[in-house]
Amino acid sequence: MSVPFATTERIPDNVPTELVWDHDFDTFTLEGDDPFISIARLQDGPPVIWGTEANFKRPGWIFTRDDVIREAFIDYEHFSSERPGMIADMLGEPILLNPIEIDPPRHHQYRKILNPFFTPAAIRGYDEPVRQICRELIAKFRDRGECEFVDEFAVPFPSYVFLDLMDMPRDLLDQFMGWQDELMRASDPMVRVAAARSIYGYLKQHMEAQQANPTTDLLKGIVSGQVEGRPMNFYEMMGMFYVLYVGGLDTVYSTIGWIMQHLATHPELQQRLRDNPDLLPQAIEEFSRAYSVVITHRAVAKDFVFHGVPLKKGDEVNLPIMLANRDPQVYDDPHTVNIDRKPRHIAFGTGTHNCVGVNLAKREMRIVVEEFLKAFDNIRIKPGETPRYHTGRTFGLDYLPLTWG
Repeated sequence: MSVPFATTERIPDNVPTELVWDHDFDTFTLEGDDPFISIARLQDGPPVIWGTEANFKRPGWIFTRDDVIREAFIDYEHFSSERPGMIADMLGEPILLNPIEIDPPRHHQYRKILNPFFTPAAIRGYDEPVRQICRELIAKFRDRGECEFVDEFAVPFPSYVFLDLMDMPRDLLDQFMGWQDELMRASDPMVRVAAARSIYGYLKQHMEAQQANPTTDLLKGIVSGQVEGRPMNFYEMMGMFYVLYVGGLDTVYSTIGWIMQHLATHPELQQRLRDNPDLLPQAIEEFSRAYSVVITHRAVAKDFVFHGVPLKKGDEVNLPIMLANRDPQVYDDPHTVNIDRKPRHIAFGTGTHNCVGVNLAKREMRIVVEEFLKAFDNIRIKPGETPRYHTGRTFGLDYLPLTWG
C-alpha cells in the first residue's frame, strides 16, 4: 500500500498545539559534544511530537520513546514502510528499497530470497575473509603509532566486506562513498537526486552483468530469485541491489566509529575486554544499544488515533532508534555503557523489518574490537585533537584521530 504524504504544511490542522516542536532537527542534534545526549532532550517532552523541520526540513511526527517506536515497527497496518519521497521520487522510477520498503505479506516473499545468505551459519563462513580485511587495514598503520580511524579504517572495513559480497571493485570505493554521503546527508535536494541517479546507473549495469553471469552466491540468489512463483522483475531486483548498497556502506562504519571512540576514552574497559574476550558478544550488544545510529521512517497508512494523538493518512513518521535504546523508562542510566546489562535493544529494528544483515553487522563489530585490542595497547584519542561527527538520518563520526602504546 503506497500512501502519498498527506501534507507539506508546517503545522496541519490535526496537530495539537502542545505537540508542536518548532525546530530544525539536524541543527538540534548537532548542539553540544554528543549527539546522543542532544537528541535525548526530546524525551523531556511527550512521546509523540510534530516537528516542523523533522527530516531534510520536511515536517512530520517524531516518536521519542521505546514503547511507541517499537509499536510503529510492529504495526505495519497503520505504519507503512511503503512510503514515497525516497529513492523512487528521486529516480523517477517505481523502485522501493527491497525488502525494507515493502510491507507484509509481500515483504516475506522478498525476505526469503536474502535470508539464506545472512543466517548465523552462513555468516560463520565470512569470518576469515572479514578478519583478513581487518588485519590488512590495521597493518597499514600498525607501526606508525597513530591513525585517523574514520578514513583509514571505519569507512573501508565494512565497505570492503560489502564490495566483496557484491563483487564490486574496491578501487571505486571513494566514488561509492561520495555518492552515499551526498544521498544521505546533502542539504541540497538536487545533490541528493544526482547521487541517487549515479548509484542507480552503476547498479543497473552491475545487475545486468550479474544476470548474464552471476559471480557470487549472493548475487546468483538475487538474480535467480522468485516471488509468488515468478522471477523478480527489473525494479524488484534493482530495489534489492539498492538496499544492499545503502545498508552496506553506512551503518556499520558509523557504529564502529562510536565504539572505538568509547574504547579510546575508557581504558579500563579496553583492558577488561582484553583480559576477558568471552565478554565481547555481550559488549557488542551494549555498544549496539548505546550507539544506535539510524533514524528510520514510516508513513501513516490511514487516519487513526495513536496514544491519544490524531494521525492522518500520509503523515511522515520519524523513528530515532537511539531514543528507544536510550529511554530512561527502560534502561537505568541509559547514557552509560555497561556491558554487564543485557539490553533488549532494537538497534537493528524489530518485528518484520528486523535488519536482514544483523548477524553480519554484529560479527564485523566483534572482529574489529577483537583485532584492535590484540594489536594495540592503551588506545586513546590523540592529545590536542577533538573528534568530529555528523547527524542527519545516520549519526556517525567524521574524524577520530587515535594513538596507542
